[in-house]
Amino acid sequence: MAVELKPLPPVDAIAAFEARKGDLVETFSWQEFWQEEHATSLTVAKSAGFDILKDISAAFEKALKEGRTPAEFARTLRPALEAKGWWGRKFVEDPLTGEVRPAQLGSARRLQTIFDTNMRVSYAAGHWANFERNRKARPFLRYVCILDERTRPAHRARHNLVLPIDHPYWDAWAPPCGWNCRCTLQSLSQRDIDRLLAEGEDLRFEPPEDTFRNFVNSRTGEVVRVPDGIDPGWAYNPGRAGYEARVNKAIAEKIADAPPELVAAAVEERVSSSAFERFVQRPEGSMPVMPIPPALAASLGVDARVALLSAETMTKQLARHPEMTIADYRLLPGFPAKATLAVVDGPLSVVLIRLAGGRWLHAVIKATKSRSAAFLTSYRFTSEERVRKLLDRDGVRIVVDRRKE
Repeated sequence: MAVELKPLPPVDAIAAFEARKGDLVETFSWQEFWQEEHATSLTVAKSAGFDILKDISAAFEKALKEGRTPAEFARTLRPALEAKGWWGRKFVEDPLTGEVRPAQLGSARRLQTIFDTNMRVSYAAGHWANFERNRKARPFLRYVCILDERTRPAHRARHNLVLPIDHPYWDAWAPPCGWNCRCTLQSLSQRDIDRLLAEGEDLRFEPPEDTFRNFVNSRTGEVVRVPDGIDPGWAYNPGRAGYEARVNKAIAEKIADAPPELVAAAVEERVSSSAFERFVQRPEGSMPVMPIPPALAASLGVDARVALLSAETMTKQLARHPEMTIADYRLLPGFPAKATLAVVDGPLSVVLIRLAGGRWLHAVIKATKSRSAAFLTSYRFTSEERVRKLLDRDGVRIVVDRRKE
């Protein structure tokens, strides 16, 4: 008898979606929003200028809570989208280039994709919360495909793959692995594995070797390596990222009304933990790393009390700045209070510079477009000459200067 994949109580999926719905970001292209960013925010491509995200968010939340079908979701939503002009093919202006070109806005097919994608991502995050709760009793995950003519060959090749829940393979190969991906993960105990093997199930315990292709993000120009079989923008773990976003939201709500010193203490405790050390060694999800004092929050125009460090940024840090140690990263919670300089560099970015042990440290905090959250996007050593060049740039505004203290 095979292990049954029991339906997930929607409470976890709903909680995962609620961690995203507060940050609605208008975008022109799906490439503007990359991987883990979807765990903390909700966006729809070509939504800029149409004021439709609240309508889509509310309709999807109702569909999730009431178990509505894609057809019901579309039927409820279409009149509001048509009234706001977001329907059919229209000429729209690309805010990045100024080019005016035809684009598909709302349609029955697009609403199906929006519904399907958000439903699968929400349920993946809900499942991951369940995995975390039960990881002692069920420490393994099994990749499960729907085996029919629509299944992608690369996904089929991973059907019945069984690995520990903390195996790095799940960093990229965790469903959904692309648009309209129907694969899922199932938690197993050792007894489940033994029973499946006894029943003749062809379980696999070594992942297939990945091959990669280059993908150029046309919005940023960045070239990224994408595993073959995974759509660009999906080479991350949506379930774990959503779970981490929910945890971070809970932390943020817990300290929302706390005085700054308690916020700093809460972040300090998290960054000093063994969980943070594991995060630095093998990035997964995101971590709160720096308190945002009221003065800096006002400079950024954000309500967030804490800056997050995403797995994507941490991965880039490891590649670009291998000289940074765990001890350097554990300076982050005290950074704002001890910063030698803090400057506003553009509408969404604050640069903190600290002289520590004779060396300058440079940290960048950026707010999301909706200004409801903030992320640490860069952390490195720098030189005094580069500090001077930064201060000489047009538009840079100093908000903290302790050089003479």
